[in-house]
Amino acid sequence: MDDFFEGNFTIWKIKVPKRLFVPLIIVLIAKVAGALFIGYCLNVPASGTFWSDPSRVYDWVQNDAFLTIPGGIGNWPLTFLGWDSAWFLSIMTKGYEISLQSFTFSPVLPFFAKIADFFLQSPMISLVLTASVFGVLWVPLYQSLAESYIGKKSGLFSALLLAFSPYLFVFTTVAYSEGLLLFFVLGAWLLLKRGKLFSASVFAIVAPLIKTMGILVVLPMLYVSLRQRAHRVRNVLISLLPAVSLSGWFAYLGFSTGDFLAPVHTSEWAQLYSFRTLLTEGIPRYGMKALLEAPYQIPPIPTHWLLPIAVVFSLFLPILLFFETWKKDKSLWIYAIAGYSGILYFGALVSLPRFISLLFPIWIPLTARFSGSKKSTIIAAIISVSFYIVALDLWFNFLNGKFVA
Repeated sequence: MDDFFEGNFTIWKIKVPKRLFVPLIIVLIAKVAGALFIGYCLNVPASGTFWSDPSRVYDWVQNDAFLTIPGGIGNWPLTFLGWDSAWFLSIMTKGYEISLQSFTFSPVLPFFAKIADFFLQSPMISLVLTASVFGVLWVPLYQSLAESYIGKKSGLFSALLLAFSPYLFVFTTVAYSEGLLLFFVLGAWLLLKRGKLFSASVFAIVAPLIKTMGILVVLPMLYVSLRQRAHRVRNVLISLLPAVSLSGWFAYLGFSTGDFLAPVHTSEWAQLYSFRTLLTEGIPRYGMKALLEAPYQIPPIPTHWLLPIAVVFSLFLPILLFFETWKKDKSLWIYAIAGYSGILYFGALVSLPRFISLLFPIWIPLTARFSGSKKSTIIAAIISVSFYIVALDLWFNFLNGKFVA
């Protein structure tokens, strides 16, 4: 067994350690099994979901994309579609002109899905498969990064625990852009650690065009470049290329819509509290009552039972881990601090668990003690199974129209 874990596969002349496939395969099986289980529980093949039922689905323009299913493919893609998936599907089929709110969503996922659709000729399947493929491909990249900081065995457990963490599991399974973002950010980071700055910049240029949050990848690149003596100016300029790609996207939107900050100004959740607006507007106006309302979605949308608890954990758990990331690698700390601050400043509190789950640097010190001993293996297994059960509950409610994050 040890020989298997230490061996390599050769993929396109690149040697890939076999151990990197273990969490990927486990997570893939869990996602497929989860889809079959939830599809059976909701009777998706026969009845569809909340999102495909005209009598129940929210009457929003983007949700029309869920109501027309091409003949011959059945209802199975609906197991992975809901909420913001409608925007990506609508952008694929109708373009950004469908609504001003569509400019909140970055172009890479619809673009990649459109490429897949050229071959598959089914927008729903193309979007689902694109999100699903990248939703597992990021796992070995994270594992490889974690191994460089905490060792092979701890890195393996770290990858499993992160991949099964409920919010990340769900939002890298359904048709969202989280998996795509992690793939390109982690790919850039690994190449950077191997001294391949230019190759890293190729991945990094794409990241902010998946989610604006992807611009954070500039920070570790700048940190490494500024510490180098040779070619410092050139390397700094290369590190800033992701800012150029994001600026180009904003400029395109500016000339198209007349608003150079369209993604910020058109957010459909702009009326919800961020941590900043809760402190500066909510509490001064409504007092402590605002704290009770902040973690909940506006009515009549029902909120998942876990959300208030998850918001509290998302606020405070990262703070406990920042110092440990500093000790592991200052670039991890810079990325985590900047991401956490940006999420609190710009992000809706109701979406905090989803966004914080993308801050992978905090998982490296959090999981460093899972050494592969019998005790740590049992604990990791119990946590992973518990995470999986909660994730299935989140996924089930996601498809039933509840706001989970």
